[in-house]
Amino acid sequence: MELQKGLRGLLKDQFKRFFLYYLAAAAALYFTHYMGSFLPFYAKELAEIIEKGTESIDTSIFFYLALGILVFRTSSRLLFFYPARVLERDMRVNILKRLEETNPYRYKKYSEGQLFQVLYTDTEQIRALVGFALLQMGNVFIALIVLVPKLIEFNQELTLALIPMVVGSLLFAIIVGKTRVWHRKSADIQGDIQNNIMEAFNGKRTIKNFHAESSFIDLFKFISNKELDYSYKAGKAISVSVPFIPLGIGLSFLWGAHIIHQNGLEGSALVLFSGFVFLFLEPLMFLSWIGVVFTASLAAWSRIDEFIHQIDTKDEFEVKLDDVAIIKDQDFEKIKVHFWDKEISIKYLKGGMTVLVGNTGCGKTEVLTQLAHVLKKHNKSLCYIGQNPYIYHDNIQHNIFLGEENISEQKIEKAYHLLSIFGLSFLSNSKSGLLNLEVGEHGKRLSGGQQKRLSLVKSLLSDSEYLIWDDPFSSIDVILEKEILSQLHQERLLENKTIIMSSHRLSTVKHSDYCILLEAQGGVQEHGTTLNLLDKEQGKTKIYEFFEKQMV
Repeated sequence: MELQKGLRGLLKDQFKRFFLYYLAAAAALYFTHYMGSFLPFYAKELAEIIEKGTESIDTSIFFYLALGILVFRTSSRLLFFYPARVLERDMRVNILKRLEETNPYRYKKYSEGQLFQVLYTDTEQIRALVGFALLQMGNVFIALIVLVPKLIEFNQELTLALIPMVVGSLLFAIIVGKTRVWHRKSADIQGDIQNNIMEAFNGKRTIKNFHAESSFIDLFKFISNKELDYSYKAGKAISVSVPFIPLGIGLSFLWGAHIIHQNGLEGSALVLFSGFVFLFLEPLMFLSWIGVVFTASLAAWSRIDEFIHQIDTKDEFEVKLDDVAIIKDQDFEKIKVHFWDKEISIKYLKGGMTVLVGNTGCGKTEVLTQLAHVLKKHNKSLCYIGQNPYIYHDNIQHNIFLGEENISEQKIEKAYHLLSIFGLSFLSNSKSGLLNLEVGEHGKRLSGGQQKRLSLVKSLLSDSEYLIWDDPFSSIDVILEKEILSQLHQERLLENKTIIMSSHRLSTVKHSDYCILLEAQGGVQEHGTTLNLLDKEQGKTKIYEFFEKQMV
């Protein structure tokens, strides 16, 4: 599915892909209206029979026609709705795949609520366009082809009486079509509302109601009022124009009755005309709402199109990173990164553990992110664990092996062993109980440190050559950290892996092979082997002075 083709291209591909479905749907619509076209004439005959006072009336034909119409009408909808559902699913998968493959720099301005709005609400609106609006356009077109000739055959003048009903429906669609801008604004603000709900929930979960946070409610009320205003402006046109539809229907009835009276036709002719009005009413009513769906769908597509363009377009900063080379220097590799207003070279030990240190906020996380981008661009296998890794609402085993199939027993045993090394085996008294332990949404049944350690286990099982860890041991005690790193080294579980991480702790640095001191103003202040930099007998280094207070 190529979303870059635009909405027209998307619809064209959809009809090519499901041509047989739509052909069958058109046939079902044809038979629906063909069978329905007999109803006004049978109703006319029934009225004449009743007028003559005949006691025995056979109404079985109405039952069979109704049954046939029910079958074909239902079939037409199923044949339209299924391809639309497939399109919706494929759009979501396509967008998620793009998000998975693209650099997070490209969509960092989108909040979680806005991402949800694009992936769920906007794609659902496109599904409504394909599954409902296009169905009803076909419904109207085929109704005209089938029903108008039948009415002309009975009385050509009566077709003119349908004009007010058609005009009323078209006026409704045109007026509603002018509200596209408000539908777009409403969709935008709905994304903000969803994000505000998520943030309020996270805030409530964090503060545990120990103190009031009225700002959550105040902000939610403010955003909700804006959404209400936009929705009102979008809906105002609908409210104003809806009366055109019953007005048109009423005028058509009056005009038809006038024609029947002028031509000296019997009262049963009015029954027949009423039947045709009823048959035309359903597609015309839907034609009116097609305008609403089209308007909302165009607004939704504009949001999807903007998002796709955003994640498919490299910004200037990313282009610069794409051109960065990995320079080999004996046992080391060097990568140039952008650091505040300058370029600096980060030298790390290949097959060893390199740690970045520096004051909080100096830019260590940004450096790690850029290193990950460059390594990925050079097709290096890597696993990045950020400061707040996401844990899925599932059990521990599924979180560890997410996306993997046919997991061997040997790998499960290794996972359990690593969980034990990282101090997580106490969560259950058995291997099966631990691996099947449900961690809750965003891993909320685990502490922050447990979530981080679970992610580190996942990274070690990923078979990645490069592991980038952002402050991996910040939320565990020094003793457990020492036990973890000592055992990983002793069992050679880090062998042939290049680990680049950040830390604020001397205990972490002591287990590393190479250390780099960063400063926001000056860039790389010092770098070298950890043993030499922390050896006081060789003179106080800047890194030694940086950690001197932690040595007390």
